[in-house]
Amino acid sequence: MAQRGVSRRRFLSGVSAGAAAPYFLTSGALGAEGKAPASDRIQAGVIGTGGRGMALLGINGYPRCKVAAVCDVYQPHAARAQKAIGGSCDAVADFRQILDRTDIDAVATGTPDHWHALITVMACQSGKDVYCEKPLCRTIADGQAMVAAARRHARVVQMGSQYRSMGHIRQFCEWVRNGRFGKIEEVHLSHGCCPKARVAPGSPPPADLDWDLWLGPAPWAPYHPNRCMFNFRFWMDYAGGFITDNGTHMMGVVSWAMGADATGPVAIEATGKLDPDSMYDVPVEFSVRYEFEDPRWVMTWDQPGGGGLNTQFIGPQATIDGFFRPTLVKGEADLSPTRSGELRLYESNDHFGNWLECIVSRKRPVYDVEIGHRVTSWSHLGNIAWQMGRKLRWDPVRQLFPDDPEANRLLQRPYREPWRL
Repeated sequence: MAQRGVSRRRFLSGVSAGAAAPYFLTSGALGAEGKAPASDRIQAGVIGTGGRGMALLGINGYPRCKVAAVCDVYQPHAARAQKAIGGSCDAVADFRQILDRTDIDAVATGTPDHWHALITVMACQSGKDVYCEKPLCRTIADGQAMVAAARRHARVVQMGSQYRSMGHIRQFCEWVRNGRFGKIEEVHLSHGCCPKARVAPGSPPPADLDWDLWLGPAPWAPYHPNRCMFNFRFWMDYAGGFITDNGTHMMGVVSWAMGADATGPVAIEATGKLDPDSMYDVPVEFSVRYEFEDPRWVMTWDQPGGGGLNTQFIGPQATIDGFFRPTLVKGEADLSPTRSGELRLYESNDHFGNWLECIVSRKRPVYDVEIGHRVTSWSHLGNIAWQMGRKLRWDPVRQLFPDDPEANRLLQRPYREPWRL
């Protein structure tokens, strides 16, 4: 990587011992210089303190965790987060100032999607554990790099999608996995349309926003308020529309229920509609069909869908409807708690808490980086199928499109200099 202000050599010189040793913790986590060990308190930094980033400050409320620094390229956001934490919390604009601190053990990032891979990989290299908001990555190649970095440096990396730490969702997924509803053959996901924004020229960025650093590895573009803050979601350079946003939440539940965390679809086809009068470049209307095998089942994404934000599982024996609270709406099923001898899934009842516990135990969290990468890939595959305009075959083992170099080029996106992954 080439970085402004903090060189690759400077980062790696400080973590070479950690790269060679399994389960390396930073000096702060080990209790150096009179500081309590990680079992009592973990020093954390929060990178990206906009809408979702403010929720990440919640880790400061855990007895074993203290937020020591916050970071945002937009000064008002950084100042707001610093005030919320209070005390000796530092506020910076450049995330590398947090990664270079040996007293910080872990980072939570709520930046736009196009920053997730670089920050996570660099954090792993610097010996820090990571909580990364969903979707895990901007591209499939980015996700692979994040998994590789977490494994190479023995880091605990959790994707921030809290549904895997909700008891009623876990119970529902156990019911599906244990055959309480019979064999599920179809899963239908629906969501509202992506918004539109009138085409308008760019303008100078606000004086308190580092626009160049906000763009980072993404292609240079003139500042426009519809490119950043919440609206970054509707640009392919930074995200991928609602299918990578809420879609990743929804697909994560589907994958858990269907036992597909280590695999993916084998075929994908998509249609989408752009609005020529909108400056956003993700499809406003969007439909994707995914085919899975071993066992065989089909998943669809419909935007808009008839049920708004909704998930529906369909089998010959029963139909279950509803995303936030799955409900049996057709057929009959045994909805008693999971019995002895039936499959039980990873139990987490607190997503932040699970991450912090795993930092201490060095176990993998409930939404480990590799699972997050696999699930996030499903949403990217839908976008790639739409961009290619034809049905695609996917090899979930090799994670590529067999004999399709044109489609494989879309598995990654070039980084703007001087940023490299």
